[in-house]
Order: sequence, then C-alpha cells, then structure tokens
Amino acid sequence: MEKVVFLDIDGTLVTKYNSIPESAKQAIQDLKKNDILPVIATGRAPLLIEEVRKELGIDSYIAMNGQLVVHKGEVVYHNPIEKEIVSKLIDQAVENNDGIILCGAKDIFSNSIVSLAKRSSVLTLLKGVVKIIPGSIQFSLLSRLIKKPPKPKDYEGKPIYQIIVETSIEEERHYKEIFEDLHFARSNHYTVDIISEGISKATGIEHYLNHLGLKKENTYAFGDSPNDLEMLAYVDTSVAMGNGWDSVKEAADYVTDDVDKDGIKNALKHFKLI
Repeated sequence: MEKVVFLDIDGTLVTKYNSIPESAKQAIQDLKKNDILPVIATGRAPLLIEEVRKELGIDSYIAMNGQLVVHKGEVVYHNPIEKEIVSKLIDQAVENNDGIILCGAKDIFSNSIVSLAKRSSVLTLLKGVVKIIPGSIQFSLLSRLIKKPPKPKDYEGKPIYQIIVETSIEEERHYKEIFEDLHFARSNHYTVDIISEGISKATGIEHYLNHLGLKKENTYAFGDSPNDLEMLAYVDTSVAMGNGWDSVKEAADYVTDDVDKDGIKNALKHFKLI
C-alpha cells in the first residue's frame, strides 16, 4: 500500500527564520526515491507556499487548514466561506482594530502588512506577490493606527477560503462567541485562522486520500501547532516537532527533534521511511 507523509510548513518544514534545513530538503528527496508521497498540509494560502513547494519539488498540498486540496496541480476539493460571513468578519475585525487577511486560491488581501509578516515569509512579502488593500496601509512595515476594511471591489466575486485575524488567544474568545458556526485554528500566538465549521487539516487529508483511493493505513503527519491537532489525530502515525506546543507533543505518537536540529530527517529515519 502506498505510503503518504503529510507535512506542516511553519515550525515543521520551515524554521522561525523562514528557511528549510538542508537535512529536511534531502529527506524529502529520499522519500520520493522510496516511492513515498510527501504532501504539504498547511494553514498558509497557496500563494504563500509556492517557494516552499518549488524548493522541495512537492506538487500536492492541503492549504488553508483543509479548505483547499490539490493533487499534482489538480483541485480535488475546495470550500469557500459564504460571502455574508466574510463581510461580517471584516466588520468585526475593523471594529476591534485588528489586522485581517483574506485568503483566496490565487490572491491575498490584507489591511495590515504587520499581520502578513507575522503569518508568512517576509521574503515573500518584499517580493510583492501579496496584494495589499489600496488605501488601508502604506507599503512599509508601519501600519496605521486605525485599520480600514478591505474594499469590496478588490475581492468581490473571488472566493475567500480562509480569514486570518491578528488577535490574542484571550481576545479570540470574543470572535468565537459571535461566530459560533466557524472553526478557529491557531498556529502562532499572534494570529488565528478562521475557516468553515467542520473543516480541518484532517478533513483535507480525508478528501485527499479518497481522491487517490487510499486508506489511513501507512499515513504519517508532522506538525507543531494547535492547528495540526486534528491532522495528527486522524493519520495512522503522528509526529510532533521538538519545538512544538506542549499540547501537540502530548497528542502525538512520537516527538522528534526541533525543526532546525534535523527533526524531519531523524523522525523519517526512526520510522524507516528513509
């Protein structure tokens, strides 16, 4: 039976300095030589995983915490958020003066470059691939004190799959009280990913496996943050990074070394995948 390894990006494949360890790069190539399929499973939008995918030669991914699933360039599942909910979330974020990011399949819109810098690679930002909402911020690392809402004309008619809000874990509770029918997934202490209820990296994996006609046996997943918990619980064998949150380590079958201490390579060797 074909083996599949699902890999988170931030804190798992990529260090806090937004670099992929050489040992992880080689490990991914060794997986492919052994006919084991590596698949990215991330909270990032597709636009923000391009560099990682190209560097590793991975063309299958679960993006935006399960909202979009792609196998070898083909979309096999997608689940945009209802437009009315998107509008309500924008209004609430602006009322709270919170930074907000709207994630589409090909576009990203934000009223805070600070939020984007905290949620993704600054290198990607400086390359100008992210569309900043006109009139909401200046093209610098200094956002305005009052964050304006994204203009509807900028994202109108485009499906939005995930909304990221710059808010603390404590303040996140306020959003949860208002938006009871949405799912909140956190990968850092600065921002929270908001997606459709009932969706997670686990449901993304389920759609992916169903598309290929595979079962959960011989599936592995690597993660480090709370938004990886459903994924780690779903697969056959779960691995937490040494630098991961305590709750993730407690939930995993195996805890490997830190991402920058050959954690990916060492775990794959432990399970005799490479």
